[in-house]
Amino acid sequence: MKTLARLGISAMLALCVAAGTAHPAPPEDHTAPPQGPAGELYLPEVQNNTVAVIDTATNTVKQRIPTGPATKPGVLAATQDGKKVYVDNFGFTPPSVTTIDRPSNTTRSIPVESPPLGIFASHDGKEIFVPEVGFVIEVLDVATDTIVRRFRFPDLATGRFPDIPAGAIQGPDGLLYVGFMNSGMIEAIDPSTGAVVRPPLILGGIGTFWYTFSRDGAKLYANSINTVSVIDLRNWRVTKLIHTSADGNYYPGNPGAFVSTLTPDGSKLYVTVFGGKDVMIIDTAKDEVIGRIPTTGASTAVMFSEDGTRGYISDVGPSTNAYPGPLLDPLLFGNLVTMGVGLTPGQVIVFDPRTDRIVGDPIPTKVGPGVPLWLPLLN
Repeated sequence: MKTLARLGISAMLALCVAAGTAHPAPPEDHTAPPQGPAGELYLPEVQNNTVAVIDTATNTVKQRIPTGPATKPGVLAATQDGKKVYVDNFGFTPPSVTTIDRPSNTTRSIPVESPPLGIFASHDGKEIFVPEVGFVIEVLDVATDTIVRRFRFPDLATGRFPDIPAGAIQGPDGLLYVGFMNSGMIEAIDPSTGAVVRPPLILGGIGTFWYTFSRDGAKLYANSINTVSVIDLRNWRVTKLIHTSADGNYYPGNPGAFVSTLTPDGSKLYVTVFGGKDVMIIDTAKDEVIGRIPTTGASTAVMFSEDGTRGYISDVGPSTNAYPGPLLDPLLFGNLVTMGVGLTPGQVIVFDPRTDRIVGDPIPTKVGPGVPLWLPLLN
């Protein structure tokens, strides 16, 4: 992303996909009360350079926290105690991560080498992994908010091939799984030394930005262009491909998936899409699409309350429908994290994961709602 052209390449992360057979959209639930569990949804608003704090008991925005001029906040991670939130800023000048002290909602900027493509907390909550455009993953120590080590791609000493690390997510086995932008492969490394433990696995697409582990730790769902690859972790092989089309087949014009999220009980995987107008629901026991939730445009993420009674979809809005299918997704992503030309305000759709019905009215947001976090109230 050092240039707009590089941004276009990097934006292929928005082409990660998942799919299955078509199902009727669930109706809105007008009988359920709009109130939800007590907590706060922290939502980055890319074009507004803010993180909105939404009271999920009343579904209202209670505060907006500025992240700084031209920061373009997009993805969030938090410490285990919920007292500190880390913000992945897609902005270029200069590249940074913003920390939010949650008790006071004050911020601090941490410089990084190059624009981050995501931000992910370690299992023990002591470190934050930041994959970046500059062929590097930086590891941030949350106690000191300093970079303590870096893993570079390529690295002649370890034999790593040159590629942009688009995702860096710790698996149930403790390994750091790294998805690559241009090759679409994924590998696993030792999070302390960077040594390759699981060799690169070909997924059949590019832009491997986001992936999710099944609750039992047996499977990994890896998003790449026009497919979600279901990976058997024990045998380290792809066992199934799930496509985004209504009939479950592969077509070049299939919309691209962006982020996938498990329900708290692990029974369903929700996949947001760019180039489409819905969120796909995958049954993790059968690895089949069992439903869809309609949106007004491209969606960036689904987040759940801790008790699993509410789900929250960040919907970028109908102005994104000018970018259908995967071919224009890099343009949409590039526009979203730069100038935002022609984009209009988005919304958060609230739904009940038990029925997959929309609950109440959507929550209006500023332009470019990103990947949020639901956090319980601080004591």
